[in-house]
Amino acid sequence: MTRLSKRSTPLTGAVALGAAALIALSGCTSSESGSSATSDAGSGRAGNSALSGTAAEPASAPDAATSGMANSAAESFQSSAAGSSGLVADEARQIITTATASIVVADVAGTAGQVAVLVEGAGGRVEQRSVQTPEEGPASATLVLRIPAERLSTTVDGLSRFGTVSDVNVTATDVTAQATDLDARIAALRTSTDRLTQLLAQANSTEAVVAAEGALTQRQAELDSLTQQRALLAGQVQLATLTLSVNGRAAAPEAGPNDFLDGLASGWRSLVSALGTALVVAGVLLPWLVTAGVVVAVVIAVSRLVQRVQARRSEADRQEVAGTEEPS
Repeated sequence: MTRLSKRSTPLTGAVALGAAALIALSGCTSSESGSSATSDAGSGRAGNSALSGTAAEPASAPDAATSGMANSAAESFQSSAAGSSGLVADEARQIITTATASIVVADVAGTAGQVAVLVEGAGGRVEQRSVQTPEEGPASATLVLRIPAERLSTTVDGLSRFGTVSDVNVTATDVTAQATDLDARIAALRTSTDRLTQLLAQANSTEAVVAAEGALTQRQAELDSLTQQRALLAGQVQLATLTLSVNGRAAAPEAGPNDFLDGLASGWRSLVSALGTALVVAGVLLPWLVTAGVVVAVVIAVSRLVQRVQARRSEADRQEVAGTEEPS
């Protein structure tokens, strides 16, 4: 029993090793045949499995490279197309720009004229201009300027040469949707007008002519209104509106004297100013005083003359009375 078991053990191991070798060989054969079938189907060639497998690998590399290059080219084209479409979209946007600014200057009227020259040089115009010069306090002015939108920033920066610029506010309003809607409505109305014009030309009856003319008149009125709105919107987009407030500098209060000489000079200036004021007053009153003196002299002369006449009459009356009393 023991011997039989010792002999069977090596035999069993040999059988097991042989079975494992057969399984490995069959697996390699099946894998080679599978790879050869796949490569034959992809390349369309016939041959053994080893040759077809080696030929398929270098052929697949150029295909991968070609497909990668094609994908990268497509991506770059799509990105460039998207970028160009974004640029076109940005250029097609309709923006209305409005701005306000304030500037403090020494000469309000002169600065207003210089600002007008600056705006006209930039291709704009002065739409409104008003200057206020009160009796007390600094002068001021308000300018409504229309400037090309692309030159608004340069013009606002150029205002600093005239004075101190402050309170600059810029507002941008996107009206692209409104402009697109107006363009679409205008195009539709033009098409409708053309069709009505053709119908009017082809009308054979009076009723058809009247109906076509009425509809054509209504469409033409709507088309003219929308065209004016579109032109106004285009003008607002093309020219930005800048409302500029020009303010004069307030006069600084005069400082008082610092020492004796300053006080003496200030007193002398006050005396000269007082004498000048007195001379001015005297010059103003002199004609009135002369006229009043003449009137007073005439009045006194007349009163004295009247007194003399009255005295003579009273003296004559007394003499008459005395003459009548003597004979008695």
